[in-house]
Amino acid sequence: MLRTIVIDDEKLSREVLYNYLKEYCTDIEVIAKASSVKTAYKAIRKFSPDLIFLDIEMADGKGFDLLTLFDRIDFKIIFVTAYSDYAVKAFRFSAVDYLLKPVKIDELRDAVERVKILNNHVPDSRNLTALINNIKTGSKVMPTLVIPHLKGFEVLKIHEIIMCQAEGYCTNLYLTGNRKVISSKNLKHFNSLLEDHNFIRVHHSYLVNVNHVTSFTRQGEIILTGGVKASLGDSYKTDFVRVLGRK
Repeated sequence: MLRTIVIDDEKLSREVLYNYLKEYCTDIEVIAKASSVKTAYKAIRKFSPDLIFLDIEMADGKGFDLLTLFDRIDFKIIFVTAYSDYAVKAFRFSAVDYLLKPVKIDELRDAVERVKILNNHVPDSRNLTALINNIKTGSKVMPTLVIPHLKGFEVLKIHEIIMCQAEGYCTNLYLTGNRKVISSKNLKHFNSLLEDHNFIRVHHSYLVNVNHVTSFTRQGEIILTGGVKASLGDSYKTDFVRVLGRK
């Protein structure tokens, strides 16, 4: 049973989420509700929850303000927000769980299931730091991408990613400095995240950072920083040459 606190300054939102959790998430026990940063801090200190549902915008501050009050965050967090567009993309870049208002029951269940799977893992504050930085910088200049893996999280700088390569259901990320990170997310996931950051799909198995392209051959091979190579598919060639011509 996950001992949980619901934090939202809107009474209706608190009650709706509380009722959804009670009815549809039987492994959740709501031990407290809070309506502000101040009352949430007191509740967390008093009850030591396993999980909190945290609204981002509250009357006396932001949810991030609450998190900075703790030297160590030893509880899971699901953000609940009315944000859309770039802020939602910031959540995805930072590998932080979130729900959009109005909360949908199936998405709530999925978020709780993900938390249960990770329940034995110690929270890593780096993804929260990345989230805060990404939201501050805005949609077009996300500085970091957080990659979850079995041991925790890898925080990557976007400009250091040379290429993403599909391998089965996973993705290999090739980085400057002859580094490679493996993600359990598929290439489509990274394509949707990085398409606004100078990345282009060049093959059904390759997504490349245009800024790292050094040359390409008539045989359809793209050469990137550090000698990393990608195949250029025939159906992607026109778009690739057009984008490269704008560099």
